[in-house]
Amino acid sequence: MMQFVGLLAPIAFVFALAALAQVGSLRKEVEQLKAELNKLSLKS
Repeated sequence: MMQFVGLLAPIAFVFALAALAQVGSLRKEVEQLKAELNKLSLKS
């Protein structure tokens, strides 16, 4: 059983890194949307 968990650890690590990358890109997108909304609200 412990050997199986040991094999899964690197896979879990890769998935965690991928999730962190997704969160980073989502944050960037949210910041861009906020900036666009601010521009639009300043125009009106």
